[in-house]
Amino acid sequence: MIAEKSERFFPFAVSAELAPVGVSAAERSALADYLESSETLLTERVVAYASTRSYSHLVSTLPEAWRSSVQGLTDSVILMLDHQSAESAIDYDADIGTDPSTAYGIEAGLRHRLRGISLETFIGAFKGYRDVYLNVTAEARVPAAMREGWLRLLRGFFDRAEIGICAHWSGELGTLDHDQLLSVNRALVNEKNKYLTIFESMNNPVLLVDDGGRIENMNFAAARLFLQDALPGSVYYGPEANLRFADLAGFDLEAVKLRGEAGDVLTCIGERWYSITAQEMLDVSRKFVGIVVTFHDVTEARRAREQAEALARAKTDFLATMSHEIRTPIHSIGGVTELLKQSELASRDRGYVDAIERSTEVLASIVSDVLDYARIESGLVELEQVDFSIDQILDDVARMMQPLVRRKPQLRIVIERTDLPPVLGDAGKLRQILINLTSNAVKFTPEGTVVIGAERLAGGHRFRFTVSDTGPGIAAEKLEEIFKPYIQSDSSISRRHGGTGLGLAICRRLAGHLGGRLDVRSTPGFGSRFTLEVALAPGGSGPAGDATADAPPPARALDLLVVEDDEVNALVAQSLLSAAGHGVRVAGTGEAALVALGEHRFDLVLTDLNLPDMDGLELARTIRRHADRHTAELPLVALSAHGPGVDPAALTEAGIDAFLGKPFHFARLEEILCRLVGSSSPTPLGKAAPAGPARRALQSVDLCVLRGHAEALGRTSAARIVQTFRQSVLETARALELAMDEADMRSVTSLAHRLKGAARHLGFRGLSDKAEQVETAAAAEGCEAALVLELVADCRAAPELADLAWAEASAGVAEG
Repeated sequence: MIAEKSERFFPFAVSAELAPVGVSAAERSALADYLESSETLLTERVVAYASTRSYSHLVSTLPEAWRSSVQGLTDSVILMLDHQSAESAIDYDADIGTDPSTAYGIEAGLRHRLRGISLETFIGAFKGYRDVYLNVTAEARVPAAMREGWLRLLRGFFDRAEIGICAHWSGELGTLDHDQLLSVNRALVNEKNKYLTIFESMNNPVLLVDDGGRIENMNFAAARLFLQDALPGSVYYGPEANLRFADLAGFDLEAVKLRGEAGDVLTCIGERWYSITAQEMLDVSRKFVGIVVTFHDVTEARRAREQAEALARAKTDFLATMSHEIRTPIHSIGGVTELLKQSELASRDRGYVDAIERSTEVLASIVSDVLDYARIESGLVELEQVDFSIDQILDDVARMMQPLVRRKPQLRIVIERTDLPPVLGDAGKLRQILINLTSNAVKFTPEGTVVIGAERLAGGHRFRFTVSDTGPGIAAEKLEEIFKPYIQSDSSISRRHGGTGLGLAICRRLAGHLGGRLDVRSTPGFGSRFTLEVALAPGGSGPAGDATADAPPPARALDLLVVEDDEVNALVAQSLLSAAGHGVRVAGTGEAALVALGEHRFDLVLTDLNLPDMDGLELARTIRRHADRHTAELPLVALSAHGPGVDPAALTEAGIDAFLGKPFHFARLEEILCRLVGSSSPTPLGKAAPAGPARRALQSVDLCVLRGHAEALGRTSAARIVQTFRQSVLETARALELAMDEADMRSVTSLAHRLKGAARHLGFRGLSDKAEQVETAAAAEGCEAALVLELVADCRAAPELADLAWAEASAGVAEG
């Protein structure tokens, strides 16, 4: 039989009793049960028969279509049995179409003729069905009399059905345009088969749900997902089409319409995560007739995302731990170094301390670069929106670069700016980019000029920042390479200047987060120009233009509580704050801090966020809830080596007024003390003059001589002389050591003589006098080694002394 979806018949009005004599109602019922139970066997034999016939290519290839055809034929036979009595005989002269047998033949013949199948082909197929049904029934294990009665019933059915087929094949269609109908219906069949083939072969589960919420059809992928033992076409041709969508999927259509997103679905293969889409179906009059529901399995993508998120969280935790574990000892080294600088040190020891300080700064910079880049790669960058002054940012950058610039007397830093309005944006990240660019420019430029520029572009609130230098420049093929992580334009750079090669990569990423772009233009031998263009919103009443901002607050000694569990950091904080003139009490835990607050009235609390019993945020909240009003309103400063990993919103929520990420410059702590308490330290942190020997050594320099050179020659020319002296005095130190190793007093005499003249020419009276003393002793062959070693030590301390002397002597002198 041709595989098409059978319609269900309505009860017919039977005009004659057709059942053969001797077949009781019980036997007819048994035949109906036998045919229903033999559905699989009937289907297999029909398929085997049809596969050898010439019309098989005209019909669907889905097995369920053949099963549906068998079900439709069996239903018609059962319908015939239900409407007959045991006493009636088959009336072959009854009107055609008034009984289920001929009605079935008429309906089946009409459908298949319109599909282009000839009468002989269809009759041949129908006789194949007849043989299959009779053969299967003949195999029934029932009494022979019953089996014979069954066979008579089936023969009668197929006889009457064939009469209906033949009588109606030409009668009803005689008035129809056969060729036109044939062409149209054949096209419809082809389209239907094409649709079914595509629908059943789709990988995504798809369900067609009617306007009443019942499943009209589902493809094989959906049937396999929701039904047991599913076969292609089983829903289209089977009873599953009566299922309600909500019963099958576990949620109703309204949820699909509203959700349209991933959700858990219980299936035959377990719980899966699907993205569900719903598309309305409309008929030709655009009336709603149902919904196409498509399931997209995103389980693996979800698992991959969850794994990635877990990895990101683990990476974040690792970065936080590494930040704390690395920054804490760096902060301790910086603090101890600061303490050493405040004490009495010999010139040689002061040089060692300065070397430690510079190395600590480099190490802190490298660690910050690595951790910052890792945070950017993890997508953990958060933008702040605060009012700020671009002018203030430029001044901050230039001021921070001054210690580096002072080491290069032939280099100067210049700020070029136009009238810049207050803006709203992330001041910290803008400052970080400009500091990095300017630091690179100063580091790689031995002499000349570094220019920091800022201007507002026409036609909007967009700004251009530039950092230009007169350094060695960058080759054209390296201009994009330098923005890649861990890459520098020259492999020798890391050996000569240090660094990780991450700075510019971080700057470009930060520029992107700010909605801007960082580019570079460079000419080898003439310098480089980095350009940052970024949009900044109009600002309100920012910190710009405060005429009293530079006025220092009055000095006052404070009572400070430091909450720090690390012994070294606690010692550093106590020593530095005490040296600044404050009273300090240290608590190692949060509980100890609360006890101290109950015993004494403090002016300010500095607390580390990572404490052994409670974190700093919890301590801050507890202080804010304190019964004593003075204690509850104390200024709170948080310290942490986690640095960028600290959530600013969490600090604000806990009531913390300021935050310092370790390591930090102690001048920054002084600024916070001034802002929160309204008074400065008696000896401000980070601003104390060099102690002891350094100050006394400066007294041994005649600054008037240096200033005279600067005024007569111009600052630039005089700076070159000082730079030459710095280099030559170190060479003299090495030469003196070599001469002493060889016991060459003549060379010692000559070297000391030249040093005496050079030092005296620049006003270094102390060094000149020591050189003259060595010259005299060496010429008389009575020079002791200790005397020469003292001169060598003074020579090694001379470059720093020269920087300090030149900074004071050249202040206010014009360029030239």
